[in-house]
Amino acid sequence: MRLGHWGAVAGIFACVAYSAVARAELLTPLEPVSPDGFEVRSSEPLTAQGGAVIALGDGRYRVVPDATVRQLTVAAGAARRTLNVGPPTTSVTATVTPSAPVKGRDTLAELEIVVGDSSGSAPPVLRANVGTVEALERTGPGRYRARYVLPTTRYPEVAVIVAFSAWPHPQSVHGALGVLRVPLASAVEVPGRTEPGAEMRLTIAGQTFGPVTAAADGAFHLPVVVPPGYGTATGETRDRVGNRRKTSIDLRLPPTDQLACVATPTRLPADGVSRARILCATSDRYGAAAKGARVQLTASLGTLSPPREVGPGVFEWGWVAPRQRSAPAAKIDARWRQGGSDSGEQLEIALGQGPVASAVVKADTVEEVAYAGGRWVVPLVARDGLDRPVSAVQATATAPAGQVAVAPSTDDGTLLLGWQVPSDARAGGAQLEVRAWGPTSVEPARLLAWADGARTVAAVTDLAGLPVAGQVLRLDTRAVTTGSDGTVDLGLLSEGEHVLRHQEWPGLQHRLVVRGGRLIFPFSEQPPRVTTALAVHVAPPVPVNVRLERDEGGARWWLETADGTRVDGRAVLLVVNGEARPATSGEPAHLAATSGSVAVQDVETRVAAVIEVAP
Repeated sequence: MRLGHWGAVAGIFACVAYSAVARAELLTPLEPVSPDGFEVRSSEPLTAQGGAVIALGDGRYRVVPDATVRQLTVAAGAARRTLNVGPPTTSVTATVTPSAPVKGRDTLAELEIVVGDSSGSAPPVLRANVGTVEALERTGPGRYRARYVLPTTRYPEVAVIVAFSAWPHPQSVHGALGVLRVPLASAVEVPGRTEPGAEMRLTIAGQTFGPVTAAADGAFHLPVVVPPGYGTATGETRDRVGNRRKTSIDLRLPPTDQLACVATPTRLPADGVSRARILCATSDRYGAAAKGARVQLTASLGTLSPPREVGPGVFEWGWVAPRQRSAPAAKIDARWRQGGSDSGEQLEIALGQGPVASAVVKADTVEEVAYAGGRWVVPLVARDGLDRPVSAVQATATAPAGQVAVAPSTDDGTLLLGWQVPSDARAGGAQLEVRAWGPTSVEPARLLAWADGARTVAAVTDLAGLPVAGQVLRLDTRAVTTGSDGTVDLGLLSEGEHVLRHQEWPGLQHRLVVRGGRLIFPFSEQPPRVTTALAVHVAPPVPVNVRLERDEGGARWWLETADGTRVDGRAVLLVVNGEARPATSGEPAHLAATSGSVAVQDVETRVAAVIEVAP
């Protein structure tokens, strides 16, 4: 797109503005913009009404809207742009069928969720304090259906289901929410004893069950339905001559838990920035909203904001993750004490690791020589930014020739690289390159785009920067999918503007601007990836390879062929500080030494390995 004086058609491209005196360029993202902040490119100093501006250099800015702002204006010279701030959705409602599920009779109920803004809404995030929600599916614009599986406990209780329309991604705290309280009654059989042959009725919550006739020994079993909050029943006995007698029967049920809490999201990186929303809904013992509740919340890690009431008997807290991962999860404890009742809830927010930040050769394990026709094996250790081992890291490697493979990292972060050296490999120095990423995640939170020369590359990551594979994106009308490392090559884009969106989460979107054959907006940072170069000396093939590595109290040795097959029964010399003794190769064996040099030599070929053992 060539910039110039557009006259009457200047309003066609809302992201570019001009003045009669001087040209000012203003590139802004697609609306609605994120309340967490967004990128702007400007040819002149940028100002914002309703937000803060952070200059990043080279005409790049980050704008962070004020907390309650739903619209802000950015300006650069004569160019101005008023932007709507997300999220677009303002309401979420949820209903359940049947409206009064009964334990012991019902195992499933159907949830219907309606998102207020039906245009381009993403699937709501559903949480329940008891039971489970599964099989969410879209039934129409802004309408969804899910299956609620009742808990297996037999006593009556109150289920609280939260439907949260997260925006722009499932790990966001922004969006609208709806709360549904579902009193779960329980179908049970009440045993008892009265006069033989008498009729027995029970009345619970105004509903009468029976009559049943007592057996010859006076025993009876009466099926009833007990809603939450009712701990007693009124029994009415009518004997065989018509006499009636009423009694109060203790159903011996636990008190109703009148507090239910959920957190979203339930997993965050320990970065001191990522946030969660914690929602607690109070109810009376029958399942209706409670008034005047005072819920106390404490957290083992991270920081809690003061509570605010967001609906009748519904309270919300903000929680910010700690800066370091001192425990696998933060424990959130909620308490509500009223009268003689004490209700409580315990939640956990898992604290994940960040992506791999380094992949270095494991100390004292590298064979510096690779033999032509053999297999060269190198263990690498993958660690995150806090120098902790990272499991499930993936990697690829390239070599001058031959086949090379890298196995995914184990729990201790070890990546095992194996290079099958060609038999005709040229002797001398060689270099291998390892590219590591991960571990992978499943919840998209960030959509990135950047220029790689003339090509444009996109990536999807979670909040911690972990790659998310298999994400379908739409570039204008073309569908593309992220690979195992969370990236996808968009290729050479034509001049002008393009739109890149996540297919399932349309709030993850970018306006891509290409000038001079190169992407100039946005200016996303590339996701974390690690590249490690490994130097090795390629030697001519040998009939036997002597392997020697340090271990506790000395060294460990064995013989193998070039392809890694162990060789047994060969005569060797074991040398410790110049003193030699004969031995025979077999299973990997320990060679005791406290310090100095240790050597193993194959007698027939005189091939040897030498290492130093530190005291």
